[in-house]
Amino acid sequence: MQDILIDQKKAKKEKILIVEDNEDILMLLKSMLKSKGYRIVTADNGEDALRLAKEEEPQLVLLDLTLPKIDGYSVCRMLKDSESTKYIPVIIITCRSSLEEKILGLEVGADDYIVKPFQKEEVLARVKSLLKLHNLHGRLIQAEKLATLAQVAVSVNHEVNNPLCAISANAEIIKIMLNKGVDSERIHAKIDIILNEVDRIKRVIEKLSKATKVVSMEYISGIQMLDIDQSIEKLKENQINL
Repeated sequence: MQDILIDQKKAKKEKILIVEDNEDILMLLKSMLKSKGYRIVTADNGEDALRLAKEEEPQLVLLDLTLPKIDGYSVCRMLKDSESTKYIPVIIITCRSSLEEKILGLEVGADDYIVKPFQKEEVLARVKSLLKLHNLHGRLIQAEKLATLAQVAVSVNHEVNNPLCAISANAEIIKIMLNKGVDSERIHAKIDIILNEVDRIKRVIEKLSKATKVVSMEYISGIQMLDIDQSIEKLKENQINL
């Protein structure tokens, strides 16, 4: 039973992509990281590294610089330029130890730099540290998304609830009018009100679909809502410039 629990814990560990064309170093890194329960994906060239980074969505990349097809600097730069992979931490592991090489690695977006030959404890410590930062960043992004979603919900409730109430009320009035035999002109007036409120809801939904940024405004004390008109202001400016 204890072995099963340990395996379940390991299965929940983060996934790491190791990009290394030296088979011995690759196996060493793979062995030391798997012993700590990390899930491992490997690539031995830059082209596969870019593909696997997008397909496997690892939480961290260990990247050699001297690679076939696409070198490590270019791989790192492309990872950081891509919307789907730019937040994945990258640790460069290389035998190039000069200051210029380290600076270049950081300039292309690497989050850390380890020189070969490396110590097992150093690699594991740096991996653990960067994964903590990555997980924290992920939680912050999620919190921002949830906060934005809450603002949108408040805004939709505010903008849509009023016309829905008007639609419901006027529909009930029409039912009463029909039962009492009220003249058709008054009934048509109520129907026009309903149709206008439906159009109002459609406009709100259309604005939401065109929002290009999040601009908040106070709904009631302590509660924010999305300012729909201000959130599409950037799009309007772009349209004017075009």
